[in-house]
Amino acid sequence: MYHDIDIHGIAVGADPSPTLGYFNGNRYADYLNCRIISAFQPIYSIAHRRIVGLEGLARGIDCQGRIIPPYQLFSSTKSEEIINLDQICQLVHIENFYALDPPNAWLFLNVDPQTLAKKDSYISFLSCLLREKNYPVNRFVIEVLESNIDDEAELESHIQEFKKLGFLIAIDDFGAGQSNFERIWRIKPDIVKLDRSMVKKAGTDPSVKSLIKGITSMLHNCKCIVLAEGVETEAEAIAAMEGGVDLVQGFYFAHPFLLSESIKTKSGLWKDLYNSFDLLTQRSQQQYQDVLTPYIDLFTNATTGEERCHTMQDIAQSLLQMPDTIRLYQLALDGSQCYSNINSPSIETKTRDRLRALADTQGASWKRRDYFFNATRNPGLTQVTKPYFSISDGTLCITLSVLTEIDGGQFIVCCDVLWDDSRPALL
Repeated sequence: MYHDIDIHGIAVGADPSPTLGYFNGNRYADYLNCRIISAFQPIYSIAHRRIVGLEGLARGIDCQGRIIPPYQLFSSTKSEEIINLDQICQLVHIENFYALDPPNAWLFLNVDPQTLAKKDSYISFLSCLLREKNYPVNRFVIEVLESNIDDEAELESHIQEFKKLGFLIAIDDFGAGQSNFERIWRIKPDIVKLDRSMVKKAGTDPSVKSLIKGITSMLHNCKCIVLAEGVETEAEAIAAMEGGVDLVQGFYFAHPFLLSESIKTKSGLWKDLYNSFDLLTQRSQQQYQDVLTPYIDLFTNATTGEERCHTMQDIAQSLLQMPDTIRLYQLALDGSQCYSNINSPSIETKTRDRLRALADTQGASWKRRDYFFNATRNPGLTQVTKPYFSISDGTLCITLSVLTEIDGGQFIVCCDVLWDDSRPALL
């Protein structure tokens, strides 16, 4: 029996304390007819290129030595049983983490909201363990699991109390289930874990890769660290890097390991990954230049160069000869569009009819757009945007713009170039 720690809130059978022992060098606790052990999933910082955390994963072993997966362990719907097992798992994780004692690394503890709801007993339970191990609370990340929560306000209140005590808070599976920005704004977690499905799609779909970049930027604005979980391939790892993600975990970096095992990581992992990232960046920039240079040269020549045109119609006639020129339009210095678009007669987009209500842009104000902002601050110099979504017809495009003299006055000339979403975007 293990009597050195006062385990609050744990009751296995008639015994208030679980039996702790060693199994193949790993600390375990008895639970019903099985043993609970810890496997640790390493969490890496992309910038630091090292492990900054370990996620504790519960594994059950039955009397025949067979592994019981977590979904079977936690299959009970009774709140008391889930809280009981939750705390037993966390006891085992902390014991094994203490044996490893990795420097400057967090321990991520998966906690069911039903456990958090028993705030006073759970705080007492954790505090007692941490005093025993002489661990500061800021080495522990409470990872709030997806669950059907009856009272979101109550959960938020409990989480804020854990934050005040110094624990870090992580939200799991963002982008799936109940994890959304409303919960982020209310809970204000320290770490947000992107759902595995997003990471997987980003490895093959450039549009999802861009979506991750946008989500990461929004989460950073909420002062959250962003973690991509379930990274299994180099393509997914690079997609996370391109998306600005801070932390990563998954089989590509390391599989979960037991205390008795060593962490198996690929030799030269970070060197190879950053080399691949650099090569992709170079290819993206080269392709970007190869595709756009003819358009930039022609646009510059027609608007400010030796063969400059002095009317929008003449400029359009020159640029619309290029296969991916979608449209040209003219803006006043207040950002308003002077006339209707001059559209390509040869480019038809699938979304144009669906967005017909937005097609007439005469009089629209584009002063919030980068192509207007940059052109007004750099008169006479051609400006080039990154690929973006145009609400006029639902295309992904790049806009060339310049403040120049046409039609007897100072105006901003804009040219939209179709950008296939299979092409890599600039990082």
